[in-house]
Amino acid sequence: MSMNFSEFKKLIGADPLNRDPETLRARNSAPEFEAAASKAEEFERKLQSALRIKAPDDLLSRVKSISDKPARQRNWIPVSLAASLLILVGAAGLVWKQSQQWDSVESYIADHYSHDGNAAVEKAKAGVPDQDVNKILARLDATAGKELSGLIRFVKYCPTPDGRGAHMVVSTDQGPMTIIYMPKTRVAEGEEVIFDQMHAVLVNLDQGSVAIVGEESQRVDDLVVLVRDSLKTGIVGA
Repeated sequence: MSMNFSEFKKLIGADPLNRDPETLRARNSAPEFEAAASKAEEFERKLQSALRIKAPDDLLSRVKSISDKPARQRNWIPVSLAASLLILVGAAGLVWKQSQQWDSVESYIADHYSHDGNAAVEKAKAGVPDQDVNKILARLDATAGKELSGLIRFVKYCPTPDGRGAHMVVSTDQGPMTIIYMPKTRVAEGEEVIFDQMHAVLVNLDQGSVAIVGEESQRVDDLVVLVRDSLKTGIVGA
C-alpha cells in the first residue's frame, strides 16, 4: 500500500534525511512529496549549520550588560549581537539534543522529560500507524508488537545518554504515559526516578532499556509488563 501525503510528512518530520526505499518511492511519486522532503532537508541543514557557528566569547557578558541597563536604554542592540542571539536561541534545541552530557541516567530522564515531555503528550492526539512506529524502531534494531504499537499516539527519535533512541507517548486507561527507549543504555532495574510531580521506572530489555514515565498518581506496573512482552530489541534489520 502506497504512503499517503500525511504519513509521508510525519515520517520526514521525524527523520528528514530518511533514505528508506519506500520513503524514496513516495518522495518521487508527486511534486508535493518532493517539495515537502526538500523543505525538511533544507531546515535540517540550516539547524546543523547553526550549531557550527561559534558565538562570540563575550556573548553572555554582553547580554548581561544589556539586561543591567534601565529599560529606556535597551531599545537598540547591535546587529552582530542580535544575530548571535538569534543563532543561540534557534539552535538551543539541537544543542541540547546533540551536546548535552548527563551525570546519570536519572538526571537524563528528568532533563529529557522537562525539555519536551509535556509537548510530546500534547501532540499525542491521534494514533500512529503500526508501520510508522516500526519504521522508526527498526532503525534502532527494535520492533513493537501490536499490543504496544496500537497504544502509541506519538513517536519520534530522541537523544539518549549513549546515542539516538525513541520517545513514545502511549494511551492507557490512566491517561497518556511516556516510554523512552535507550538502545545502548543499561539501567538499575526497577529503580524509580521522581521529578516535578512525575515518576519514571527504569527497565532493562534484551538490548538497552526503557524509562516508563507518568504522573506520580499513575501506576506503571501494567505498562512495564506490556513493554517487556511487546518491545523486542536487538533485532538487526527489524
